Amino acid sequence: MKKEKFSLNINTILLFFVLAFLSHELTYSQCVNPTPIGNTSQIFCDSNEPKIENFIVSGGEIAWFDAPSGGTQYDKLLRLENNKTYYADDITGGSCSPNRLAVTVTINGTPPTNTYSIIGVCADENATIADLPATGTNIEWYDAKTGGNLLSDSTPLVNGVTYYVQQTANGCTSKRLGTAVILIAPETPTVAPTQTFCATSNPTVDNLKAIENNVIWYESEMASLPLDISTALINGEDYWATQESVGCESLERAKTTVFIDTPPNAGISSSLNECEIDLVTTNLFDKLGGSPDITGVWTGPSSLSGGYLGTFEPGVNSSGTYTYTVKSSLGACPDASANVAVVIEVVTPPTGPTTQTFCEIENPTVDSLSPSGNNINWYDSDNATIPLTKTAALVDGKVYYATITNTTGCERVLRLEVTANIEKPLPPTGAATQTFCEIDNPTIKNLSPSGNNIN
Repeated sequence: MKKEKFSLNINTILLFFVLAFLSHELTYSQCVNPTPIGNTSQIFCDSNEPKIENFIVSGGEIAWFDAPSGGTQYDKLLRLENNKTYYADDITGGSCSPNRLAVTVTINGTPPTNTYSIIGVCADENATIADLPATGTNIEWYDAKTGGNLLSDSTPLVNGVTYYVQQTANGCTSKRLGTAVILIAPETPTVAPTQTFCATSNPTVDNLKAIENNVIWYESEMASLPLDISTALINGEDYWATQESVGCESLERAKTTVFIDTPPNAGISSSLNECEIDLVTTNLFDKLGGSPDITGVWTGPSSLSGGYLGTFEPGVNSSGTYTYTVKSSLGACPDASANVAVVIEVVTPPTGPTTQTFCEIENPTVDSLSPSGNNINWYDSDNATIPLTKTAALVDGKVYYATITNTTGCERVLRLEVTANIEKPLPPTGAATQTFCEIDNPTIKNLSPSGNNIN
């Protein structure tokens, strides 16, 4: 029983919809109101916010639909859309028009395109109204959304101010769109007042330093073209820096002055080789090769006098290697240094008896003296400079002075003192004539001089 009742209800419903459809078609086919009269293309200004009720159509009670038949009826306050077609029907007395009037809408005076609600502008470019982007016809900028003042193209842009743009086309002036301006001004970079470089590094603009990154360098405060990073730096020149951010540069430039330091010259290393006997006070600076600077200092085994001259005094200063160091005037170049190796040759003194005795009969000469050593020179005084010849006769009781000369030609300073003794025995005494008997068979032994060790 329940199934039969449900089936009856469904059939009833279907019948109802069929009757309703047929009733609609019958009514529509019997529309008796005239077709509305009006332009099939109607133009409006966007600034007037055109609505359905603004259509100009002749007829009775006009209703607007979204289709040539049937469809959905529009509210009279609905905003019109550009290039859209609307359909007018006369519904006077509950009837309709056999044909609806199709009207296509053209809305002129739409706001300009290519506009932005917020735009960033580089403060250093001194931008004006003419730099604001907007595309359209008869573009005009104002300082207010409505009313306000018309701004000229040369009006400078101000940070934080909103400017309003409109266009006028086909007699219609659009609504205004606002563009808020943000002037972008990066901070001035932080640079040292002076920057120093060593000439040997061949410094360029790329070597200039700033605390910030993205720094651009110029040759003057007002220069418009930045310097190429490979541009060689010039001693004493000023360079100006700006900081770049999002394509904008700082309004003010920071200055730094460049100094190019000259590398120091300590000369060329050498040596001082002297014999002990020839030692004299010597300025080691004069021993350096090349053209050393006179601003250096000496260090070594002992302290030298004379400042940069480095005066070496025999007997006061020790032998060894002395280093001459020169610093650069500005401190940007590494120190330079050169050495002078001081070598003093000390010759071993000759050895031998300090008293040497000779017989007069031997006619002793300087060559007869006998110290121990090679290359002996004999002098007749402690300070004599000319050696004695080997054949010079020795003088009894005289002191002779011996030195040794080594293989490099150095002579010993201290000399060996040798006293020469020349012995002269007295002749024997006796009768110059002595007589003997033959029978005695006399011999040399029978001679009778006075003396000892008679030969």
